[in-house]
Amino acid sequence: MTHASLPRPAELLPHRHDAVLLDVVTGAEDHRLAASLVVRPGTAFSDASGNLPGWIGPEIMAEAISALSGYRSLKAHGHAAGIGLLLGVRGYTATAGEFHPGEQLDVEVVESSEDEEGRAVFDGIIRRGGQVVASGTLTVFQPEDDSFLDRECARDD
Repeated sequence: MTHASLPRPAELLPHRHDAVLLDVVTGAEDHRLAASLVVRPGTAFSDASGNLPGWIGPEIMAEAISALSGYRSLKAHGHAAGIGLLLGVRGYTATAGEFHPGEQLDVEVVESSEDEEGRAVFDGIIRRGGQVVASGTLTVFQPEDDSFLDRECARDD
């Protein structure tokens, strides 16, 4: 599938407005998604100079995972998936301390395992200019529905 025929990240993610970092989905398969973004000021994660800190890599990877979940749900059910949870990050390394406005970052996530309860493990990489500048393994959880949020919110009241 060409990226011109793929949905925009904002159509796949539960994030909104300045929390969406991804600009375009460049490829999607059942267990893999590739996307890109151009670093820009004014996001929920930008510093005063418009830079993204190097430690934001897991968020970028998690957005790609969420976009993959949304893509799968859109194909299967006609609508994007609900909220998912990032359970953990292992082995995250970044050779860049920060990403500067105007730089293009390419992210790829590949699902390496999943279970019947909705947990999955993804390997992710971020490239800048074709060179890997960050990598890590993320464990996520996609509940069957969002009803558990209503119960949790009711406990907080």
